[in-house]
Amino acid sequence: MKTLHRLLLVSGFVASSFGLGTRGSANPLTSARAARAAELTLGLDFEDARRELLGGDEGAPEIALEIGRLALYESDCDAALVTLARSDVAKIEEGAALSDIARGCVRVTAGTVVVRDEPRAIEVRFQDENDRALAPLIFDTVAQARDTLTRDLGVTWPRPTRITVVRDLMSLSVMTGLPERAAQTTGTVAVAKWGRVTLLSPRASHHGYPWRDTIAHELTHLAVTRATVDRAPLWLQEGVAKREEIRWRSPKPFDDRPSPDTIVAKGFDLKLDLPLDKLGPSIAMLPSADAALVAFAEVTSFVRFYAETAGDAALPRLLAALRAKKTPSASLVLASSFDLQSWDARWRAHIVGKPREPLPALFVLGSQPHDLRSLRDNSRLAELLYGRGHPSEALVELDHIKTPEAMEDPSIRHLRARLLEALGRTSEAEATVADPKEVVSSYGPWWAIRGRLARARGDEATASPSFVEAVANDPLDAECACESADATGRPRESSGADLCDAARARHEPDVGQD
Repeated sequence: MKTLHRLLLVSGFVASSFGLGTRGSANPLTSARAARAAELTLGLDFEDARRELLGGDEGAPEIALEIGRLALYESDCDAALVTLARSDVAKIEEGAALSDIARGCVRVTAGTVVVRDEPRAIEVRFQDENDRALAPLIFDTVAQARDTLTRDLGVTWPRPTRITVVRDLMSLSVMTGLPERAAQTTGTVAVAKWGRVTLLSPRASHHGYPWRDTIAHELTHLAVTRATVDRAPLWLQEGVAKREEIRWRSPKPFDDRPSPDTIVAKGFDLKLDLPLDKLGPSIAMLPSADAALVAFAEVTSFVRFYAETAGDAALPRLLAALRAKKTPSASLVLASSFDLQSWDARWRAHIVGKPREPLPALFVLGSQPHDLRSLRDNSRLAELLYGRGHPSEALVELDHIKTPEAMEDPSIRHLRARLLEALGRTSEAEATVADPKEVVSSYGPWWAIRGRLARARGDEATASPSFVEAVANDPLDAECACESADATGRPRESSGADLCDAARARHEPDVGQD
């Protein structure tokens, strides 16, 4: 969901249960072996799970279910479907559910392109071959995020790390089991489940989203799942993922803008907050984008408060206690001497006691910006005038916008800078996009024109990081991709499988030319 280019990332769907479901009557030894194999698979210990299953009776539906589950986690969807479609396996409640996931996986992955980074043990599967140009940046992101998660959480990684990039929400849904309507409602763009990260292509959104941070967020879910054998409660899964999604890289201007504490305080005012242990099976399943936004802020703020108060080592201790089958509250006591109720009370007192900071005017939560229709109408007319060769008239139209907060919108500033650039008023254009603090959110084209203007005046120290940010938000937009080759540090390939060629292949019209 995007309102005036405020991107709400609601990612990391976590299933409500990975239990073994309703099983047929088998002998106790077979059931015990199947349970051990399931736990190993859920902890992403695939080789150990395979060894456990090799000693079992493949004819037993419990063992067949776990063979199918393991194949699904290892992205062998065809083999998973063959096993899970057995009539005796389908009679098990979980067998039927897993069979549906395997069937969807087979549909989506048919004809996909797989690109591997063998030295770093990363495998990326692209549903749309034109997304293949993203592979080098995905490899770098995964490698850096894994290293950070190992440092922060003490987790080890199975090989390879698997990423699947899909072209639309329907594919995301059938690959993961997340209802498509829930993804649409909450703005979900990625899911970490079944041993892999499934990522919506940045091309699916008109101007992308922070897709590299999203990868780091989802990898955190895999790390927490592995560390706890998927025993982490939702608040911990999402809170740690939100904390870690920006720790793999250097700080950026829009990190914590606005801060999660500020959003939580507003959520308290609007009665949108929920107890940490009452968030339901998934944030992606909450009834609205506002509810999801507040929930993400809650868990982010809480986990940050916990880690900063109890010390960084408290998170790995907490994960270890959960792996040992302690309840979340008991695990907190073991890791930090306080139970969940005590930590929740301390955190809420911390939020209430902080000085209140106003949310940016364009950060829509519980209300709409002033005169939103006028803002949309005038900016759209300015775009159309510019696209038809009338930058002077377009600038006049843009000046008609009287909404006070309009210039906090990076898309409006981007458009104004384009108009000023076209009129030769370069210094004014540069001033329009000079300071990230003057806009409410990150936006690829805003960064792209900032980089282009800086490079034209010989300021590579500003241009290079601007293009990096442009690609991090909107890698398949021509304005972002085609001027950023120097910033990515990667030469153009003769095969044409680079970001610029992939962006041009979309044939997206420039501003106002649609």
